[in-house]
Amino acid sequence: MADYLILGGGLAGCVLASRLSELHNSPFEYNLKTVPQKHYDGREVFQAGGRLLSGSSSVNYGAWTRGDRSDYDLWGKMVNDERWSYEGLLPYFRKTETHHDPQADPHQHGFEGPIHSTPALSRTYPLTEHLKEAYLKIGVRPIHDHNGGDNKGMAPHVENWHKGKRQPAGKAYGLDGIKVMTNTTVKRIILGDGQNSRMRAKGVELTSGQTLNASREVIVSCGAFRSPQLLMLSGIGPTDELEKHSIPVFVESPEVGKNLCDHSAITQFYRIHDPEKGLCAPNSAFNHPSYLEGFPTDYIIAESAPTSTLKHALQLDCPDQSITDTHPLLFPPRSHYEILPMYAPTEVPLTNMNIPIDGSVISIGILNLLPTSRGHLALASTDPVADPLIDPNYYSTHFDRTVLRSAMRRNMAAFETPEGQAVVAEEIAPAGFPSLTSKSTDEELDARVRRAAASFYHAAGTVSMGRVVDTECRVKGVDGLRVVDASVIPTPISAHYMVVVYALAEQMAEIIAGKEKA
Repeated sequence: MADYLILGGGLAGCVLASRLSELHNSPFEYNLKTVPQKHYDGREVFQAGGRLLSGSSSVNYGAWTRGDRSDYDLWGKMVNDERWSYEGLLPYFRKTETHHDPQADPHQHGFEGPIHSTPALSRTYPLTEHLKEAYLKIGVRPIHDHNGGDNKGMAPHVENWHKGKRQPAGKAYGLDGIKVMTNTTVKRIILGDGQNSRMRAKGVELTSGQTLNASREVIVSCGAFRSPQLLMLSGIGPTDELEKHSIPVFVESPEVGKNLCDHSAITQFYRIHDPEKGLCAPNSAFNHPSYLEGFPTDYIIAESAPTSTLKHALQLDCPDQSITDTHPLLFPPRSHYEILPMYAPTEVPLTNMNIPIDGSVISIGILNLLPTSRGHLALASTDPVADPLIDPNYYSTHFDRTVLRSAMRRNMAAFETPEGQAVVAEEIAPAGFPSLTSKSTDEELDARVRRAAASFYHAAGTVSMGRVVDTECRVKGVDGLRVVDASVIPTPISAHYMVVVYALAEQMAEIIAGKEKA
């Protein structure tokens, strides 16, 4: 019998397994797609996740971004627990990393953690200074550290690549002394009678029929899509959803699978001048050895959208409320969008843009970092191997549309400066659509989003803290069962989610270990 059964070998699962082992001395992706999206003209949107030990930390872009202090302070306030505020999580941000700059602020950064951060500016790209000057020309604020609590501005991009390689969680943390079962799927969590007429998680049943028991806890770390799916398959979830599939209801938990949020994103593609000079990938002249050491980007921008337009959008979304300047999405100043220039064509599946892959195109990723659109996840069947029904409900609010329009116009304004025009020849539009400018109408921008928007794979919220789990990630109504992964994050974070999930898992490992020692 194991002490803890940790379900899921992704980022959070490896952190938990490694840290909890200290207490007791002990095809690579899921290619998913959403249901047809109403506000994307019925298109399905590609979703990805790592399908190997270490999860997406083995296959993702490697962006090491923390987000803004205000994101975490709102999280802590929502759940009434300061451990999930920025200062509450800061010790675990430090614990996770070996920061690349030994002179950095030691209050903000750690220097002995398992993950080595690497500045993309260790590489020199031909277009770096040109694009930097274009964004500075329109008033983007330069900042030194994107991960110091205030990410608003343009800063050097930081990655979790080290010496030219990704740092998969399972290797960075080490899983020595831990029994790891790969190519193994959990069918359900075994629930039985506990104390005071409550259910208790006893172990799991695998699809092979084998059962595994846990003397202390079952910890689910299967990600924002698979964790709620497994809870529902085990009889924990909304009654109507479980009854639809003839699953016995052991714990009625109506919010399982709800509150799904994801960073909707649009990528704009630009054809550059003089591609024969090897200014971007893939091109035989774009060949400096350092280019193999990370993702082809070097600066990242996060900014607030204009308060007046956001306030109007919020009022349209919430007509029965009086929206003031102190609304949590407006104050303190939030990082509503991200602009990420990339020196390569980065078209994702299902957008069907047919972007040339010939060294003539750069990409600008534009992310809505704080979406108010919320979707849900449901079961397609009782087969644990089947993909769940994923409905992020992208672009369904006036607020989200306003944010993405603002971000697109901001980006296009940069390329309309002399500095920007020196780099790009034209914006590439989908067939039948006009090229866009900063003067394009709202309708033209919305039409482009509906046609070509995608995801940056930052799904969260489906086992939300405060709704499904408590502030120690214990599933409400069940003893001996926790969920520890991005699914518990109750509100969007203005970051790519790797850093926050590491910190989440580090703090939870300490909480669980502390309870064990007590």
